[in-house]
Amino acid sequence: MLQLNDVIHGFRLDLKTEIDEISANAYTFVHEVTRASLIALAVEDDNKVFMASFKTPPADHTGVAHILEHSVLNGSAAYPVKEPFSELLKGSLNTFLNAMTYPDRTVYPVSSRNVQDFANLTDVYLDAIFRPLLSRTTFQQEGWHYHLEDKSKPVSYSGIVYNEMLGAYSDPEQLFSDRLDRVLFPDNVYGKDSGGDPDRIPELTYEGFRDFYQSYYHPSNCLFFIYGDLDISSQLERIQGYLSAYEYQEPAPMVEPQPRFHKPVEHTVSYPITGDEGSEKKTYAACASIVGKTVDAETHLAMTMLARILSGTSASPLHKALIDSRLGEDTFFSGYDGDILDGYYSVGLKGTEPAQVPAMIELIERTLQELVTDGIDPRMIESTVNSIEFDLREANFGSYPKGIVYGLTILTPWLYGRDTFSQLRYETTLAAIKEKIAAGGYFEEMIERLLLRNPHRVTLTMIPDTEQEGTRLQRVAAELADHKAKLSESEIDALVADTQALRAAQLEPDTPEALATIPKLPIDCVDRAEEELSFEIVEAGAATLSFSEQPTNGIAYVQLSFAAESLPQRYLAYLPLFSRILLQAGTTKRDYVELTQEIGIQTGGIGCGYSSGLRQPDRETIQSKIGLSSKVLNGKVPQLHELLAEVIADCDLRNVERIRELITMMRANLQAQVIPGGHRLAARRLAAYHSRVGHYQEITGGLSQFHFLEQLEKRMTESPEAVLADLETIRDQVFSRNGLHVHVTGNRAELDSVQAAMPVVMDVLNDRNDDPETYVFEPMQRNEGLIIPSKIQYVGKGANLYELGYDYHGSYEVLDTLLGREYLWNTVRVQGNAYGAFVSFAVLSGNFCCLSYRDPKLSETLATYDAIPDYVRSLQLSRSDFERFVIGTIGGMDSPRTPDQKGAIALHNYLSNIPHAQIQQRREEILDATLEQMHDHVDILREFTAKGSICVVGGEEALRASAEHFDVVQPVFG
Repeated sequence: MLQLNDVIHGFRLDLKTEIDEISANAYTFVHEVTRASLIALAVEDDNKVFMASFKTPPADHTGVAHILEHSVLNGSAAYPVKEPFSELLKGSLNTFLNAMTYPDRTVYPVSSRNVQDFANLTDVYLDAIFRPLLSRTTFQQEGWHYHLEDKSKPVSYSGIVYNEMLGAYSDPEQLFSDRLDRVLFPDNVYGKDSGGDPDRIPELTYEGFRDFYQSYYHPSNCLFFIYGDLDISSQLERIQGYLSAYEYQEPAPMVEPQPRFHKPVEHTVSYPITGDEGSEKKTYAACASIVGKTVDAETHLAMTMLARILSGTSASPLHKALIDSRLGEDTFFSGYDGDILDGYYSVGLKGTEPAQVPAMIELIERTLQELVTDGIDPRMIESTVNSIEFDLREANFGSYPKGIVYGLTILTPWLYGRDTFSQLRYETTLAAIKEKIAAGGYFEEMIERLLLRNPHRVTLTMIPDTEQEGTRLQRVAAELADHKAKLSESEIDALVADTQALRAAQLEPDTPEALATIPKLPIDCVDRAEEELSFEIVEAGAATLSFSEQPTNGIAYVQLSFAAESLPQRYLAYLPLFSRILLQAGTTKRDYVELTQEIGIQTGGIGCGYSSGLRQPDRETIQSKIGLSSKVLNGKVPQLHELLAEVIADCDLRNVERIRELITMMRANLQAQVIPGGHRLAARRLAAYHSRVGHYQEITGGLSQFHFLEQLEKRMTESPEAVLADLETIRDQVFSRNGLHVHVTGNRAELDSVQAAMPVVMDVLNDRNDDPETYVFEPMQRNEGLIIPSKIQYVGKGANLYELGYDYHGSYEVLDTLLGREYLWNTVRVQGNAYGAFVSFAVLSGNFCCLSYRDPKLSETLATYDAIPDYVRSLQLSRSDFERFVIGTIGGMDSPRTPDQKGAIALHNYLSNIPHAQIQQRREEILDATLEQMHDHVDILREFTAKGSICVVGGEEALRASAEHFDVVQPVFG
């Protein structure tokens, strides 16, 4: 039993307490010598977490903290391989393995459910952060370097972080965020880009990089965090083994708050677009105000609520006012940032014009003033508070480990010397807020004090510029040419030699002795049995009811899936819009504001979406569904079903103005996703080239969907009645009892409640039983170069392996791991300096592709893909080394699942005709895979390289320069 002031392996216990909200015993330790802080949350969760966090406030825009985050994981004293992080990825059962740079901190978290694996991960991370090698080669690879392979050619910049941030700065929304931070926080750390401005990254020297490490990567400047059903003493002993070499060092000072402005300010900046796009409705604008210190638990939770009230849902008054004004296409940069000391609230518009910005500002101020004068709708407050309270109690973070979330939650209070557990202990704060809400005027007073009478407000306008990227390229080329011109002949030779030496170092394999230092899990630590998920058919007939029994703590997760296979082909592209309209256009009984409020009051949320897939072994017939997913406390299941029935039967499909708004918002949001998600766009196109289901998914979620929405905007102006008639047809055909599948995840009590309430929904459905349609898709243009305003590329190549004659075997999953985590990592990421590269194989459809992310190369990456067969053919690994990839493959499959996720996966497996026996067989084939089986895949890989298609999304200059790869090069926009 731990007692206060106990000293355990150099750590003194300063505080022990219980946190009932997360069922944890919490312990706060201080290392007696270095004064390092350590927090342990002892909880019954086998997904154990270790996290080390350092205060790393940057002084400039060179991205030094970000480059260090990459670099410390590239070799250490005990693990002198080039990339321990990569080696761990290959052969660990981790449930989380990463590192993150924030504006004021750098975080190194790992988690695993396997005790030995967790110990291995913790050891490697501790050695990495406290004993990194930090070689000049690592700095050049991960950060930046002058690149010159041939003295007759121009010098260029390269480096993984440099190229990552080129991609980041190609995304207008991320660029806006950076520019807003600079003007909102001109005098403190939050105004510096901790990720790195590509124009400033080359200012960072190797010496400055090393100095930053020495200043901040010290135990006195660190918070350790451990979580789960682990032995605290052994963890303290492990950490003490690294701290024993240190003395106390003055930690980094706390970040000073931004001095407050005396009056609001306005700034205008520009961003690049291509000449094909046109500049109309391409302006972004937002107002932002610093609203208080996030370390105050009540301020933080209340601002979270207020932001949701004002602009967090379609029913929010500020969101609605901005949309109704037609001053822009959608709200933008809306919400509360509470992960920093000076939290701020912002809201604005995208798809606007510079001349509209004054009207936007006036509308925001007038709407806020009306809320103060007239009061906020009490139902909006009730809905918001209920939704946030539901989320707090549910504590469902999807696949993200709970311990990671809790560790990140305590960081901000720790950084700034406040009650570390205040945000985890939400009950007291929630009760205090509810009491003040009941007294009246609580949020109205916050609006007046923090937003209307707050002089620290910035309005930032970002306008498009068709010349900016060309000017930037000329400037960079000129400064590089000037740099080269100033070099002597011998210095140029030295630069070529440095480039070649870096390349040689990247190509040089780690020695067997170095690789042997990386801890390996024995293959027998992996459970050969696949978890069998609970699933049963409760009722079968025209409609089907199924059930997954899971411990959901009184919450019913209910999924209604309506068959959409009978829809004629011309309606397919409507499905995303139809799904959004159902919950965001209102009903004939109440408008969408009232509907949204009622959903928030009665439930934990209702979502609507569409899906498409296959039911094996049929790869021709597409399963298409419209789904309504919901979660609700068992006691409110009847209210949920009343709402579901209302949405299904009475959705207002005649609401022309609202439907027009939704189309514009969807088109604008899809457009905004293209630049940061070029790899997804490429993947959609590649799948569409080679399979029917891929073509279907491209129509409903890819570039074709974007173009459909563009045309639909015009149709809503020219012939809205035709569009509304199409939507009515979809509703009439989809909402039938025949083909409906209802799935419940929870306990038997929840199932009983849903069964009792289901007649309410069934009574509003029709009895249509149309035959499925046969879709005929015209072949798509292949080998595309798709131009976006980007400084970087997303390079893809894909094929359908089943069409090429491949019969699936589980060993192919291990080959995927080998290709993604070994071959492409080393060639495309390390040697090519792309931010990422990966492979994807869809078992049901057979679609296989290789993709790169934020890639400075194009032809070289395609050549790397084409060399895959030769790489696999010549692959030689010991059984021990090969087993690491087997374990890594299983690790990717065995991530923790929440109860509702287990229910959703069980339903998917049923609908796709994937029995447990097949899943078990796949697992066994993976575990029994051999190197010889990898060699057996060479022939199909040769077919892939010979017959695969290419899709590259990127900048025009790079695409035009590599036009020989494409049948067509065309802009995505314009």
